[in-house]
Amino acid sequence: MASRRKLAAWAGAIILAVSGAAPALAASGYEKEPVLSAKDLAAPELLKGPHFTVDGVVPVKGFIARFTIRSPFGKFDAHGLRMLPVRVNEVEALAKLDEVSKTREFTAAMGRAAVRPVTAAANMATRPLETVAGIPDGVGRFFGRVGLAGRRMAQAARTPGQNGGERAAEVGRRVGATAISVLGFEQERRRLAERLGVDPYTTNPVLSERLTSVAWVAFSGRLGVTVLTAVLVPYSEIMAAVSVTNRAIWDLSAADLLNQATAAFGRTGATPEQVRALADNPQYPLSVLHALAMGLERLQGVQGRDALVAFAATAQTQDEVNFVAGAVNMLARHHEAVAPLARVSAPGPIVGHTATGALVLTAPVDYLSWIAPLGQDVSRPELHAAQKTAVVSGQVSVLAWRNLTARGWSIDESFSIAAER
Repeated sequence: MASRRKLAAWAGAIILAVSGAAPALAASGYEKEPVLSAKDLAAPELLKGPHFTVDGVVPVKGFIARFTIRSPFGKFDAHGLRMLPVRVNEVEALAKLDEVSKTREFTAAMGRAAVRPVTAAANMATRPLETVAGIPDGVGRFFGRVGLAGRRMAQAARTPGQNGGERAAEVGRRVGATAISVLGFEQERRRLAERLGVDPYTTNPVLSERLTSVAWVAFSGRLGVTVLTAVLVPYSEIMAAVSVTNRAIWDLSAADLLNQATAAFGRTGATPEQVRALADNPQYPLSVLHALAMGLERLQGVQGRDALVAFAATAQTQDEVNFVAGAVNMLARHHEAVAPLARVSAPGPIVGHTATGALVLTAPVDYLSWIAPLGQDVSRPELHAAQKTAVVSGQVSVLAWRNLTARGWSIDESFSIAAER
């Protein structure tokens, strides 16, 4: 598959050169990010299913492919090959929930259900997350020196400690979390998400709201979730195949997940302000925060993990939080299965260093083009080494390949997303 994609990329470059488009890009030395064909990026079963189709053209922005999914439940964006299977599965989960809501048992449970608390409207997944003005699309800026860390640390240092009740309230305001605080409801919602094979902290507002609604009827209407979802949705195993999370997102409460992640960040040697700035970053769904924490735990004994905590706190978009968690887990996989790392650093980008001085740059991206953020930063002094490898989970353009190798980088395109675990 990887070799076929590489051939497609080369063919596209040749066509550009023959057509005369390539010289127009040569004046700056950089290229424009492409618009690709969906069938050259993803497997056929992810492009059309029982309740969805994916648009055939896919623009790339900041190294991340932007898929558009169309379904009876609305249009959904999937930013990246990591999110495409997740969003596809969520559409099928919505279809299953729609089917369940029409059953006789569910209708009877609705008649018995209590009035849903209005606090559910506070669910952060139902409104857009605010991002810092001027942050570009994708993850291009994470290949350079990233600012905003100092501001986040200062804000964390000024925030007083919280008691248990305040901490619990904060968890309820996180992206993807339910704000209903009725004892036992959160567990019921997590059980429903597990049966559907979806993330209970999904950033998909349509699914998040539907999970809450159906789980509330099951919970207060005394209808077991197992009865509701006796058959898993068609794509429920996809999430498990591509996710770097584990059963904890279904088994542990939101507060316990947050506490576990916070403790893991503290064990890296990061300062309390750095830990708090990361743990309180509202861009991180608890599932992604947990995945990042597990990746850092897998790097046990490697120096510099505290720098990764500080760097992760600077993420300002969903693309960036997924990039950070993916890059750290890619490094962990390299550390465990390829070559042990002595230390890690994150001036931007995230880099691993072996005992022999070799560098490993992990890039969980879809298509690496030779654009300014990459070209201006890969030659920085701190990235100089006799041996350095860029491990990429997607494709690399011909121009990017040529320029990176000319600067001494070896490129490994063989990494699969599922291998992170």
